[in-house]
Amino acid sequence: MEGTSYGVRDNLLLAIRALLPALNEQEQKVGQYILDSPKEVLYLAISDLAQRCAVSDATVFRFCKRVGTDGYGDLKIRLAQVLAASRTVTYRAVEAHDSLAEAAHKVITADIKALEDTLSVLDLAALARGADALLAARRVDIYGSGGGAVAALELQHKLQRVGVRAAVYADSESQVVSATLLAAEDVAVGISHSGASDEVLRALSVAKLSGARTIAITNHPRSPIAALADIQLSTAAQEALAHGYALGARVAQIALIDVLGAVLVQKRPEESERSLSRIAEVLHRRRS
Repeated sequence: MEGTSYGVRDNLLLAIRALLPALNEQEQKVGQYILDSPKEVLYLAISDLAQRCAVSDATVFRFCKRVGTDGYGDLKIRLAQVLAASRTVTYRAVEAHDSLAEAAHKVITADIKALEDTLSVLDLAALARGADALLAARRVDIYGSGGGAVAALELQHKLQRVGVRAAVYADSESQVVSATLLAAEDVAVGISHSGASDEVLRALSVAKLSGARTIAITNHPRSPIAALADIQLSTAAQEALAHGYALGARVAQIALIDVLGAVLVQKRPEESERSLSRIAEVLHRRRS
């Protein structure tokens, strides 16, 4: 797998969020508590945090090591640094009793934070490799389901603008069929916020067996889909929910694809201009 999110290492909360799916159940309790109440944790002894999470002191210490700190004291120091540097560190979930103004503020704030965090973890080297792979592909098949299907369509649009043949497959059967027919000169892209979608994982696995290059766009760099892919691109939306979907997740995916689209145009400006001109000409004739 190419590409790791270098910015994660510089922000403890982003590191915890990225690692959460790869932790065991007890360690996840500690990670989620820190994500939900980072300011409170600064004032807790290790035994207090362990008690609040219903885990042992040893589990908290093991968690500290898993996220790259030297121990609980170092974890609190790095947490304090993140809090001091950030305007907003957690998202607040939209509740049924929220007023319209409160709900709007929470959603927009979460979108802004997701964009800021995604920018901070953006792996520019992996982004460049991904763009090169897409531009060199004979065809690009894109797999997404649920919210990921929206981002898949946006990526298809960006690729078509630079003359790359791309198709989106949103149901599990068509995903597997398309993946089976790929070859070494093709690229398969899997889009999943959780990085654990069974359908997308299966399709990407089949594509890899077919010899295609694989790219993953996920929110969790340690997730199964990210681990499988040759090139990994990560967003950084937090897990607070609004109507069953993570706040900021979709806007972070679209923003990452917007950046990828800009890189594609930079690398192939003349083809982009020709494609846009041809599309505009055909649409003009159709309307006249």
